[in-house]
Amino acid sequence: MNISRTIKRYGNTVYITAADGWKSPSFKAFIQPIRYKTKLYMEGDHTPIGINNNDVYLYIGPGDHNLEKLSKRHRIHDKNYEYLIDRAERIIVNDTTVYVWAIIRKVTEGDL
Repeated sequence: MNISRTIKRYGNTVYITAADGWKSPSFKAFIQPIRYKTKLYMEGDHTPIGINNNDVYLYIGPGDHNLEKLSKRHRIHDKNYEYLIDRAERIIVNDTTVYVWAIIRKVTEGDL
């Protein structure tokens, strides 16, 4: 099955924003929690006010939305949450970007 069609058919509606007020048109992408089998990210970071869970997610989206070029001032939104982009990479086959994957995390008050 074609990954682009699968994303468009089964993905969640998302959009991207920038700190200057710019907003992309809505498009479809998958956002799923990362469930590590190791202890990486599992225990969270201890902070003076408690534990930060590091709600980390895997983003898989269409190749025409290249998250690699976005800065830390950009955010991804779905109907419930706002996410920071930690790392993104294009998956390229025969010189064509097939899809983009990224590690994203929920925005918390400290990230605003």
